Amino acid sequence: MVQYQNVAISLMFSVLFSTAAIDKFKSLQTPDWFVKQFKDTLIAKLPGGAKLGYWMIALAELALTLAFIASLFMTGILPSALIGSVFLFAALCFGLRLAGDFQGSANMFVYFAAALISNWVVGHP
Repeated sequence: MVQYQNVAISLMFSVLFSTAAIDKFKSLQTPDWFVKQFKDTLIAKLPGGAKLGYWMIALAELALTLAFIASLFMTGILPSALIGSVFLFAALCFGLRLAGDFQGSANMFVYFAAALISNWVVGHP
């Protein structure tokens, strides 16, 4: 039996992550504004700095897109995809806090909470 809430959750997160990944892979270049956002943070001091972080985020978004699409056909993948998204949202929130973007990090908390609630819904149909 199809659990329609699972389909809706999979589609919602697929759209969210696919559009973010597509935007990043369009130019195959790290935007200058992204590097500047982290120039005075710990992230800039790490090997690869903000450029590496940008592409790690892009790859995570692509992987999660594929996981959510796959979850439409293999429902057992959905909880893992949601947990993966929780970790990505936590990492994005951490980066925004480091960069001093407090409004952006507050917005990211909403995505984090939505993923947690979605995971609860998936476990409690």
